[in-house]
Amino acid sequence: MKSPKGFRGRYFSLAAILALSTTVTLASTITSYSDSQSGLQKQDEYALSEEETPPQDQTPVVIITKKIKTKTIDAPFASEIYTKAQIKKSHAKNLYEFLNTQTSVSILPSYGNKFSPLIDMRGYGVANGYQNIVVTVNGERINNIDGSSQLLASIPLQSVQKIEIIKGSGSVEYGDGANAGVINIITKDSSGVSMKTYIGSHGAKFGSVGIGIKQKKFSVSGYIDNYSFDGARLVDALGNKDKSWSRNKYIDLIFNPLKDLRLKTGKHISKNGVVYAKGMTYAQYMGDINSVNKGSNTGYFDSDKFLFGFDYRLKKNLKFGFDYSHEKKTSTVFRVQKYDYKTYDSKIKYNIDNFKAIIGVQKFNGDRKTIGQDTTKDNLGGYAKIIYQFSNKTISLGTRVEKVDYTHKDAASHLKSKASLNAFDIGYNYKIDNISSVFINYNKSFQAPNIDMFFKAVYVGGVYNHTEFNGFIKPMNVRTINVGYNYLGYPNRAKFTVFYSSINDEIYYDGTNNTNLDKTRKYGLELYDKYNILYNLYTTLNYSYLDTKIRKNTSKPSIVGNGIPGVSRHNIKLALGYNPTHRVSFLLSHTYKSKAYAMSDFDQSLGRQDSYNSTDLSVSYKYKKVEFFAKINDLFDKKNALFVDGAPWSGLTVYPVNYERTFMIGVNARF
Repeated sequence: MKSPKGFRGRYFSLAAILALSTTVTLASTITSYSDSQSGLQKQDEYALSEEETPPQDQTPVVIITKKIKTKTIDAPFASEIYTKAQIKKSHAKNLYEFLNTQTSVSILPSYGNKFSPLIDMRGYGVANGYQNIVVTVNGERINNIDGSSQLLASIPLQSVQKIEIIKGSGSVEYGDGANAGVINIITKDSSGVSMKTYIGSHGAKFGSVGIGIKQKKFSVSGYIDNYSFDGARLVDALGNKDKSWSRNKYIDLIFNPLKDLRLKTGKHISKNGVVYAKGMTYAQYMGDINSVNKGSNTGYFDSDKFLFGFDYRLKKNLKFGFDYSHEKKTSTVFRVQKYDYKTYDSKIKYNIDNFKAIIGVQKFNGDRKTIGQDTTKDNLGGYAKIIYQFSNKTISLGTRVEKVDYTHKDAASHLKSKASLNAFDIGYNYKIDNISSVFINYNKSFQAPNIDMFFKAVYVGGVYNHTEFNGFIKPMNVRTINVGYNYLGYPNRAKFTVFYSSINDEIYYDGTNNTNLDKTRKYGLELYDKYNILYNLYTTLNYSYLDTKIRKNTSKPSIVGNGIPGVSRHNIKLALGYNPTHRVSFLLSHTYKSKAYAMSDFDQSLGRQDSYNSTDLSVSYKYKKVEFFAKINDLFDKKNALFVDGAPWSGLTVYPVNYERTFMIGVNARF
């Protein structure tokens, strides 16, 4: 097995980082509040615009897609917030890259497919983590009813206004699958014209145009982009490369015919194609990756979504809202699958003084058709939540009930199943002063199995032969407690959370079957720290420690005591930003994930695999409304990969990712 590289003694010491961060936080905490305010005033002298300000995120950020607006300092739950300016300064090529390099989320391509990647947070593992995270766009979830992960390629990063990551909470508002938390993506409602283009290694090309018009009674915004990648290496004997392409088109309209009525509608179209390599052996990975031609998979994805909704203020403090969407999708990975999703979301909000309340009903109808099969999953959920603020305290209470119905039809059977599930959330926040607070949160969540969990693939001689019914496996239930501290001052801004999760019937894939682990537990700590050394020089640290354990498993007792495979104990995102002038900016960042057991290696027979190390450097120059930028990914040319236990048909299988140095240069303009 390859010796560890990169982190120990080569890049930085974890102990030194944590010690420095703790020292800085304590030093800032003992600084008087008046000093902090004078620091903010000094910062504002340089704050000519949101995008030019070096310390991007000093003002309190309001979380909007938790259904009830809550200031970060008052929030009785753990969260991460990333603004438009932070996203822009990262110069990430897409949403996948931004989440992987700038946030606490762990993300890797799904067996080489970056368009629908594997997402993990809080130790659920790269194999099943994405099923324990709800991803939403403007409050609407994009999770699938089967084993396909969220199609992040359909969300252009250029169109994103803000990203909110809610950790260990969100089950009341979003229901099924919000065990690790929720990733809320909010897109821009912009005016004017924006354009972006770049070129990069291996024929990477991107171009986008956004147009928006805002008037008193209405606003309309449109967006179109085109991305293509010629491929970095040959992947089969036919001369195919691991190429990809993506095209997105959005148009959204908001109309205010009456003072208290807002109508909204939109059309979103996304088409994506990818050719990606099959896995290789570890020996091949350690050699010349570009010379390995083990075959390829081809995938095509398209999504056509119509949206409609309205908000109506019934009284001064009472508002009713309704949203509807209808999405038709096609996926051709391994076989042609057609999806038809309909979502209904209604809610009533009440807000008076320091009391906020919401009652909502959500309905989702999901249908997947493939050759000879028609499978559906329908969710119906109702929830209620209140938040009450008094003095320097905030209390939140919420509950949810949800029913899930399944049907499956094929030539030989007509199967049905149903489940009744519930969630609740209790939170308390105590604000020490205007820039610091502590909170505690207790959350119960659940995950109803996706429709693929009821089937298993049957192989003959290591080759797929057919699919058989696997039984209606149990839903999983999770109870999580979070305790945290927020310090939102200047020059230091820090968040610290510890959590513990107890899980019954955790759903997992053991390499051959989809089944349940009887009892598991997870605990960890999360630290975010941003320190402004000078008004134009800052550092950020995003660190998480995770520990998982299988406590009980009657079907396979030999794995009791082991951890969940694919979970790195230490995850670090470290960055240094410098703005020598208001026109020039530099950002140096490093991503580290410690050694982890290969995906599906529950018996830990393969040992811990290589750690993940990648350093990125970006630079930009802004002249009036035009910005020129350049970026180098994997600056030190380190190999990284997704490691999978291919038993029983093969041993360790490796899918290289971010395994070589690449570059991009581009232009961004707004008029």
